[in-house]
Amino acid sequence: AAAAKPGVQPEAPAADEKGDTSVVTRLSEVYDPKAGIDIQGSPEFRSQVTHALKLVWMADRETFLFIKKNLYVIRSDNKTDFYLENGRPVASISDAHAFRSLTWCAGVIAHQAWHAWYTMYTKKKAKVIPPLPGEKDERVVDINPARLDYKRLEDILYMEDKAFEFQLQVLKKIGAPRKETDPVFRRAPRDYTLAHDGNYNLKP
Repeated sequence: AAAAKPGVQPEAPAADEKGDTSVVTRLSEVYDPKAGIDIQGSPEFRSQVTHALKLVWMADRETFLFIKKNLYVIRSDNKTDFYLENGRPVASISDAHAFRSLTWCAGVIAHQAWHAWYTMYTKKKAKVIPPLPGEKDERVVDINPARLDYKRLEDILYMEDKAFEFQLQVLKKIGAPRKETDPVFRRAPRDYTLAHDGNYNLKP
């Protein structure tokens, strides 16, 4: 039988000041900090990302494994975005997003993991995209990735909508405060600042 998924109290994970990771002391230590993901950056950045991933691990193992499978690198950068580097999915995250809070950092990582998941299966021209965590395998996909044209604005808007939906789901699962979930829920269709910044130029 599968072990029960431990909950995380609302508000508790939030860290309003840079580097505040006190909540981690209340979480289980049975966790691999590397998580199979190459975390690149300062010790403070690596610690923040590790603790953010730990929140996801504690709240929903399936979502954690989804992120682990789809992101190879999480890198400190002056921008927040997703891209492929020599075929490896990379999430670059700025300090503004990484250190806003642990829960926010986790949500932004999930957002970039969605882009990685979608992009990798699009490149493979899969006929049916595998389901996201919590979705049934038999779900009907409403867009054919083999026909996707990343230059079309409607496709970019579609992908951002879906990535933000996943970001919001993860924020709720890990108990993020409403001051973080509400802006994502009420996001304007062309507002990407809640998961992208720096040199982001509408690439999926």
